[in-house]
Amino acid sequence: MNNYTETASEIESLIESWRRKLFDLDAVLAHAKPAPDRWSISEVVGHLVDSACNNHQRFVRAQYCTDLVFPKYEQNEWVAASGYHQVDWESLVELWYHYNRLIAVIIRNMRSSSFLTSCTITPYKTCTLGFLVTDYLDHMKHHLSVLNDRIANAQVL
Repeated sequence: MNNYTETASEIESLIESWRRKLFDLDAVLAHAKPAPDRWSISEVVGHLVDSACNNHQRFVRAQYCTDLVFPKYEQNEWVAASGYHQVDWESLVELWYHYNRLIAVIIRNMRSSSFLTSCTITPYKTCTLGFLVTDYLDHMKHHLSVLNDRIANAQVL
């Protein structure tokens, strides 16, 4: 098993464990903004959907070129445009879950040589597709850790 197969497995493990945890949250809590300038839990999950969407494009396109150049993901604009705090909570969780199942399949199906493809996400430094794959998992872990703290604090109140 290569490092990227392990990354795909870890994505699957995370989404399996978090799916039930997210479903168990009350929709009112999920949609509540902790402050006007902070994302609600549903907006964080929506951000992870947006991340899956952008990385889906990167992961597929980079396999069929020698040098991928892709625009930066404007996260605040995407979250605002999508209105995730208004989307049905269970549908949003299912979208996140299933999109990430697809991401794991894409990662598993990549040819080894693809992980070396040069990728530039403007305006950032060039990296490899392999870096983007592992960074995707790290990004998801970061946001799930933040959600874990937020959920734990909400249950204490």
